[in-house]
Amino acid sequence: MKIDKLPPTENGDTVTAGLRSVIAEVLSGYVARSSERIPFYCRVCSHQADSEDTFRTHFTTEFHTLAVQMERKATYCKLCRKQLTSLVQMKEHLGSKPHREKMDFVKNRQR
Repeated sequence: MKIDKLPPTENGDTVTAGLRSVIAEVLSGYVARSSERIPFYCRVCSHQADSEDTFRTHFTTEFHTLAVQMERKATYCKLCRKQLTSLVQMKEHLGSKPHREKMDFVKNRQR
């Protein structure tokens, strides 16, 4: 996952390299847990809150905001123009027949 080109935050602040590396580490360890109905669990950040208030507060943190931006970037297929919902889904998409067929078509057109 490339994190070099992460845009500034909504208020225009640049993101420190340390924060980028921590977010990249969290996203790289993503495990699909959609079948588990865990209350107050942020699947992007792997953050477990103990109440609804702390869960909602988590969504306003810079860490969460940047993690969501990075995940969106890492789960968008430019070739197919599809936004997928997780890194697992993106991996499956890249191996899918429709994606491979589009890739072959583009490669053949460039020759």
